[in-house]
Amino acid sequence: MNRVWERRRGVSPVIGIVLLVGIAAILAATVGAFALGFSDQRPAQAPQVAIVADYSERTTGNGEYLNLTFRSGDTVSRDNLSVAVSGAESSDGSDVAMAADPIQAQVPARITSGTQVTIHRGQFTGVGGGEHLDLSDATVRLVWNPADEPTSESYVVYRWPDPSRRN
Repeated sequence: MNRVWERRRGVSPVIGIVLLVGIAAILAATVGAFALGFSDQRPAQAPQVAIVADYSERTTGNGEYLNLTFRSGDTVSRDNLSVAVSGAESSDGSDVAMAADPIQAQVPARITSGTQVTIHRGQFTGVGGGEHLDLSDATVRLVWNPADEPTSESYVVYRWPDPSRRN
């Protein structure tokens, strides 16, 4: 009976040391992966901006327009921000396309609180003479794309109308 007791005692320290070395190796690999592998892959963070929209539904003159006013938030470079409009039509029901980005034409190099962008008929192709721009079913997105990181993703920093408020 004395031999059996000695065998059991001899196995226990060996298993304990193997487990301890294994846990230490797993911890070292995990710490190394986080410290070395993920530090360069952090995506750029999109700016936080508060924007107020003023929508006019008039059907005379140039037709409907949308004023977007930056109220507060981060300062944004004009080169990193663009406007995307989908679903805009002329008064005869035909689809229209945005010809020029209003941000590039209307705002200074740095967008700060108080900056205003107007989306109107003159920026679209396909609106004939005597017709007006119809934005009632349109969706307007302000898209931020970090210029220094070409592999980084683009982010929508503002959307009009808010999907929860659309009928």
